[in-house]
Amino acid sequence: MPIITRFFKDKRFRTIISMFLQFVVQLWWVNKKKRFLTEENYQKQTKSIYRKQASVFTETAAELGGLLIKLGQFFSSRVDVLPEEYTSELSKLQDAVKPVGTEEIIKRIEEEYRCAIAEVYTNFSQEPVASASLGQVHIAEIKGHTKVAVKILRPGIEEIIQTDFNALRFMVTFAKRYPKISSAVDLELIYHEFVETTLDELDYIKEGRHADTFRANFSGDSRISVPEVYWEYTTQHVLTMEYVSGYKVNDYKTLERVGLDRSTIADTLISAYVQQLLTDAFFHADPHPGNLLVKDDGTLVFLDFGMVGRIEKGMREELIAFVIALFKKDADQMVTVFEKLGFLRPYADKQTLAKGLKLILANVFKDPSLNNVNSDEFLLELREFMYSQPFQIPAQTLFLGKSLLTIMGICGGLNPQLDLIKTLRPYAEGLLLGEGSENDTKGLILDQAKKTLTEVISLPEKLNRLITGLEVGEIKLYPSKSFESNLLQSQRDQTSRIARAIFSSGFLISGSILLEGPYYKVGLMLILLSALAFVTFIKGNSYSSSQTRMSRRSRAMRQTSGFRKPRFHP
Repeated sequence: MPIITRFFKDKRFRTIISMFLQFVVQLWWVNKKKRFLTEENYQKQTKSIYRKQASVFTETAAELGGLLIKLGQFFSSRVDVLPEEYTSELSKLQDAVKPVGTEEIIKRIEEEYRCAIAEVYTNFSQEPVASASLGQVHIAEIKGHTKVAVKILRPGIEEIIQTDFNALRFMVTFAKRYPKISSAVDLELIYHEFVETTLDELDYIKEGRHADTFRANFSGDSRISVPEVYWEYTTQHVLTMEYVSGYKVNDYKTLERVGLDRSTIADTLISAYVQQLLTDAFFHADPHPGNLLVKDDGTLVFLDFGMVGRIEKGMREELIAFVIALFKKDADQMVTVFEKLGFLRPYADKQTLAKGLKLILANVFKDPSLNNVNSDEFLLELREFMYSQPFQIPAQTLFLGKSLLTIMGICGGLNPQLDLIKTLRPYAEGLLLGEGSENDTKGLILDQAKKTLTEVISLPEKLNRLITGLEVGEIKLYPSKSFESNLLQSQRDQTSRIARAIFSSGFLISGSILLEGPYYKVGLMLILLSALAFVTFIKGNSYSSSQTRMSRRSRAMRQTSGFRKPRFHP
């Protein structure tokens, strides 16, 4: 159906496109006014527009439901694409899903099985225990009075999703026409990743298979559990799984009340994700607290496998290289890994990025407790860093990054004193030694060791080339602007003091000579001028010393005040 026809016939499509075009006009208008505004006013008005747009999108998504909620949830984690004014508002969509009426849900089940619901389930709950953008969960029983959790796809969601895909396709095509947007983010890749992931979530057969794979991967770990899938009661639109009771992983008071050790749970969660990422190359991509339960015996239960991620061999190699670079505190190597993984845009200033990473690494290794790393100030700094730098999360690694940030937050809440670096160190050492790894992982470690050895062997030659380049002028050092400014100011102060000293001496000598002749009055005046110049000289030196001491104290205070919003801009 042509865009124009769909616009007039489909109210949902019309609402979404109208909202998008309204956003475009608002941004176009504020950019047109930019030349008449100060930079401060322009930034203020732009942020105000971002907040209003995010609020309108959130309200519209909550009203229309469907893919809009999923889209808002998706972009709430894209701190590399959207400013904080957007992402903080979009995060409200995590809990904005209204449940479908139970009558409609029962009708969907009966259509799926082509029989009355009583022939399939007994004691089917009238109220859902969970509600998401694409489906919702009810409690029921099957033969033998086995208690199960029944996940049902929302009635009519397929048609709603298709309309939303059409609207999203139009918006992506429109946005790609603007070089500023297309150069900043690969909208096409994000669109396809989003569509593929959403379509997977519409197929509960795939979700059941994901759960079986995950359970098999952790079959030897009694600390991890995954509910059984009852395949005879499962279709593409209805998923029936073992009902598991437990406590939400972020219900800290209850966990303490029943005597469960929160720090042990945090260690279990970290261990589980290390295995998923570096051994299984298959991970749970939506680990929010609603999908993680803790049983009475401390077993950690993973739920909802609609969103999973897979790590290709090449990506796994780079992840291992990143872990090694992290523990070597090698910011330059981390930048190299980011580039290979596609995290850097083509025009990225790698030197500035490396400086920013060094500041972050200094903060992490100075006080490596996860509570410090995950503090609001540090996360705000990380957000500003990613948004200000030419830094993006590739579509294919979006869910990996989102999962890791979520896990970091959960573990920080479970154990505020958790030492992240200390906790990860055994896994890093295992990587370096190749212990407990698969053969292919050992091969990757060996490759990294060879690369490191090659770098060490070539180091003397690199140093020799550097020294030669400096000597012949092929390599030039450019100091920072602040260093240049301080150096010039120091030179000006020195020149001024020398000039005052010369004038003072000159006046004194001339005055002394003239005192003995007929021009003794002029000589006396010159001696007075000499004294005045000398007093000015002394005061200047005293002021300069005072300023130097104040500057040193200011630097010392900044160095001892912790990680205080460093500026990453060159």
